[in-house]
Amino acid sequence: MHPHHVAARLLRSLTRRSSLLRYFSLLAIPLLVFAWIYAIRKGERRTFKEHIDACAWSSWEDWPADATPHRLVFIADPQIVDPHTYPGRPWPLSSLTERYTDRYMRRNYQLINEKLDPDSLVFLGDLFDGGREWTTHTPRALSPSQRRKLERIKAKNEKEKQQAAESQKQSEDGGNTNAGAEQGQQKRSVALDDAIGQTQETAHIARRSIQAREVDPKEFVAGENGRWKSWGMKQWMKEYDRFGRMFFAPEQLYPNTQRRTIPAWDVDAHPLNVENGAMDVTREEHAVIGGKARRLLTSLPGNHDVGFGAGVQLSVRNRFNVHFGESNRVDVLGNHSIVSIDAPSLAAYSQFEISGETPPQLAESRKHIWKPAMDFLDDVQYFAAKSVADTMADYFPDRNYDFGRKPSLEVTDTESSMSKRSLEKSRFKLPVVLLSHVPLYRDPGTDCGPLRERGRAISISGGYQYQNVLTRGLSNTVAQKVSNAGDIAHIFSGDDHDYCDVLHRYNVGSMGEKRSPKLSNVPETTVKSFSWAMGVRRPGFQLLSLWNPVDANGGSIGGSAATAQTHLCLLPDQIGILINYGKLAGFTVIVLLVRAIMISLRGDAMYESGEESDTLSELSLPRFRNQGTPNGSANGYSTPDKGEVKGRQRASSTGLKPMTDNQNLGVQRSYNARTRSVSPAPGYNYPLPPGGLPNVPMFDKGSLYPHASDDSDDEESHIGDFDDDKTDSQAKWKRKRRGSNRARVAFDEFVKSLGIVAGCGIVVYLHGIWSW
Repeated sequence: MHPHHVAARLLRSLTRRSSLLRYFSLLAIPLLVFAWIYAIRKGERRTFKEHIDACAWSSWEDWPADATPHRLVFIADPQIVDPHTYPGRPWPLSSLTERYTDRYMRRNYQLINEKLDPDSLVFLGDLFDGGREWTTHTPRALSPSQRRKLERIKAKNEKEKQQAAESQKQSEDGGNTNAGAEQGQQKRSVALDDAIGQTQETAHIARRSIQAREVDPKEFVAGENGRWKSWGMKQWMKEYDRFGRMFFAPEQLYPNTQRRTIPAWDVDAHPLNVENGAMDVTREEHAVIGGKARRLLTSLPGNHDVGFGAGVQLSVRNRFNVHFGESNRVDVLGNHSIVSIDAPSLAAYSQFEISGETPPQLAESRKHIWKPAMDFLDDVQYFAAKSVADTMADYFPDRNYDFGRKPSLEVTDTESSMSKRSLEKSRFKLPVVLLSHVPLYRDPGTDCGPLRERGRAISISGGYQYQNVLTRGLSNTVAQKVSNAGDIAHIFSGDDHDYCDVLHRYNVGSMGEKRSPKLSNVPETTVKSFSWAMGVRRPGFQLLSLWNPVDANGGSIGGSAATAQTHLCLLPDQIGILINYGKLAGFTVIVLLVRAIMISLRGDAMYESGEESDTLSELSLPRFRNQGTPNGSANGYSTPDKGEVKGRQRASSTGLKPMTDNQNLGVQRSYNARTRSVSPAPGYNYPLPPGGLPNVPMFDKGSLYPHASDDSDDEESHIGDFDDDKTDSQAKWKRKRRGSNRARVAFDEFVKSLGIVAGCGIVVYLHGIWSW
């Protein structure tokens, strides 16, 4: 007997004693489908909601009961995936990475606006990943003939100007003598010739500069040795549209709410304004109905947006500013001055070089990069005061908060100094929150706190188009200049992708205003990346609660020393979710494989289809021989001699006895007989009852007519499977075929059950990622 026969008998014996295995085969598929539905729903929706709900403002804010804080969300380094992110990945994998990262950020961003309902959303740079590498629109270079023509036109214009000046001079000096007029004419002619000569010399220098391949600062130069030269403005606009669909779309900013802008005249003022002393109504041209409007700031650039230090290109930076707004700015949120600085451009003034920080001569050659940011820092107190004045004018319309005109090219030095002196006299300042994409300098190895995921500190290093922190000297300069706009309450930065919390100590107050320097402790928080593709398993965002009610003079009346509270909010581990799906998939395959093997050995496939398996029916029927007759015949007739019959004869399934008064027609199934029997062997005469054979339905004509049952491949082909008769020529062949059939049954059952579970899981997953 083969081993698989013994295993089958043991399995049947175990099944008869306990029905748990049969229940397992029946309930395995429904339980697995339910497990997949639960896992997908938890991984694709419930987990995201639980993480956002855990960051509820009330769970960590510590303000007085009557406080109405301004609630702000910082989002750092979304850095949407593009061809620059994973350049070595093939097409299908790169497209899937792009779709999954976008869906991850879009879902979390929508839940933030829906569950947390912030007042403001501020991005801390690195909106794109390869934005600095994509070619900008540049004018076509002039040909040599076009350039010569332009030079002639320019010289002609200069000559006409000189002639016009000469005519005006002659009209004014009409009383002069002819000799004096001729002398003046000669001088003016010499001056005109000098001007034309200078123009030609300038053009010659320009041509030599072009021949020497000197680069115009306004022209775009492809980085990484021209690797991304073929990716142009079209790619940048494509990523800009993606960013807008994720963060600017109304369904993302205001989910589950119908918001629209309508014309308005008298609109109820914000409760916080009324509490600060404003009137019940304020005059506006337009208003947003359906809920409060959120303030959205995306103008802070990162090194992946515009480059870093000497690598910043003016055309790239101008493109970013045109689409996202001015980088260096002051906004008033929650009665705090939010000061944003273009740190990547400012780093051109001082960055890590091979010999140390940038020397003054080299910094001067990069003046076109860092000068706008440095000029902003020099006048930051004026910009902050103007923004505060505009905000206070909304709070207290009956007060005059005009601090003079904004400095411009038309304003004289005297007027500018008068405006700055008026600002110094006003002493009207709000606490400052400084925003910089690049963290400020700290000593190497400075601990970032227990909430950091990788390592314990930010490394002080740099490379191509990046630097982990600003230099020490530049950080001190920034802190001192910004402190002129008010006391720095907190600093927020990004770039590192991981969380970091440090405390700086700066000597502030020694610049700008005439006040003695003081040592100030300023906390800085580096915000985690919002994307799960930036090297951190647990992305996150930062919550900031601002509460600083003020009086008409800008003084705080809240009664709280601290005006800002912050909290880290973690997002789901997307990689962990995918790993859990993989574990469940492996468990599903093992369970279904075991189930298929059990069904093939036990024959449950026939049970489930409503038919009884041949093997189980054979083993369940009694096996015996009737010993009532001398020759062992079950029907009372002697067995024919084997020598007289050629070939193997099948046993008759129906035996007939002579009809007597006390005997009835008997039907006896022999050991190997089935429903249909074979004819008696030729040469034997069996007596029939008088009057012929009665019309009995159970008779098979095959028992009377040999030719009617000449079927060599009928249901009795299994005879000998469990017989000890080794002379059966078909027995071995049947055993091999049975083993093959069982393997086939197991494979078919496994494929069918796996298809059912996988189909249900895919349907639920697609529904989850598209509609949940």
